[in-house]
Amino acid sequence: MVKQEIRRHSPIADFVYSYVFIRLFQLLYFVFSLFDKKARRGLRGRRALFSSLERDLSGTPEGKRVWFHASSFGEFEQAKPIIEILKKSGFTIIASFFSPSGYEYSRNYPDADVVTYIPIDSRRNARRFVRLIKPSVAVVMRYDLWFNHISEAKSYGTKIILADATFPVKLFHRTGFLRDFYRRLYSLPHLILATTAEHKKMFDFFLGTESTEVAGDTRFDRVYSKSVSNTVRQKLPVELEKDGRTVLVLGSTWPQDMEVLVPGLKRIMARFPSVAVIVVPHEPTVDEVKRLAREFPESMTLSEMERGSGERPPVLIIDRIGLLTQLYVVADMAYVGGGFGAGVHSVLEPAVYGIPIMTGPRIERSDEAIQLMQNGALFYVKDAAGAYRSMLRMMEDDAARNKAGQVAREFVDRHLGAAQVVATKVIEFSGTK
Repeated sequence: MVKQEIRRHSPIADFVYSYVFIRLFQLLYFVFSLFDKKARRGLRGRRALFSSLERDLSGTPEGKRVWFHASSFGEFEQAKPIIEILKKSGFTIIASFFSPSGYEYSRNYPDADVVTYIPIDSRRNARRFVRLIKPSVAVVMRYDLWFNHISEAKSYGTKIILADATFPVKLFHRTGFLRDFYRRLYSLPHLILATTAEHKKMFDFFLGTESTEVAGDTRFDRVYSKSVSNTVRQKLPVELEKDGRTVLVLGSTWPQDMEVLVPGLKRIMARFPSVAVIVVPHEPTVDEVKRLAREFPESMTLSEMERGSGERPPVLIIDRIGLLTQLYVVADMAYVGGGFGAGVHSVLEPAVYGIPIMTGPRIERSDEAIQLMQNGALFYVKDAAGAYRSMLRMMEDDAARNKAGQVAREFVDRHLGAAQVVATKVIEFSGTK
């Protein structure tokens, strides 16, 4: 039994949010757009939002509309396995985004009938938006709850689901009306589907209820479906046949990662001539690609390979975005970047291919990285010496490398199925069972 906190509702918090915070946010967003290209794209994309939305909706049937909202592209990736299930049941999918990157990368997604920005969260915008899209169910991915839009949808009769939910621990430290406002915000969904039992407990304690359920994390379903449809060998100019080589993919790396990895990599390559390294920078800018090329004079960029040299360099530098998740299929081991900065990037993307994973030390914000480490499939390094030792161990001990990879793949397999759980809830809430 969850010990219930005292639950309060202060209309002051609602008023401050709608008439002070949102208006200030709108003003600051406009000012910021004068200096930031991404914000400017978002502002420009919202100018004809309602007329575009009305036009796009004109050819879609009413009655089985599901509204998916995601902050950005990464969160929407988690929605895709749910959407794929619902499309087979005849649902109309409306996808909204806050960020320009999410909208621009997803506007041609074939399983979404309508793709749009979400308007700024004023009461007037929210009412107009919800009355226009008429959703029977709304699915918010992870955390991006906008108070007025969700309140308006609930008043309209839409069933609200917060999916892939992880509890933002900082809420425990909020005080006064701000804490009350967040409690009210997270009380709006009819159902919160948490990724783990631990997150469910935190939601239940904070909200003073036991209405949250554990559904799992649809990221596992997404990386699995992408691995099944991997077409990397059709996208690269030269088929990457290993020919006895051991392939190490360095994924989504930052300069801080490479500073630690390069000394050990050079020693490994000198000791094991059969090693092939593929470097995928997080931001493959011209300057970063040139810097990597200086570190590895014997390297070649993907663009150079595409020009038809026919060579297979010991180091291949990927100088464009969009290939990383597919490149892991040719890897025998992987290093995932970000662990020497804000936090490690996705470790599930290589894990689904059954390969051992190395990272930097900042894994505390990634539940799956911690679990993979505890199960012996992930190894984090703190410095150049540690990176060299980890790579050397994987190169010298094939059995240990294969075992760690097997553990990684089994970890992914055990966590599949969350998308079906969420889709079943959507179908149930829509009344179309």
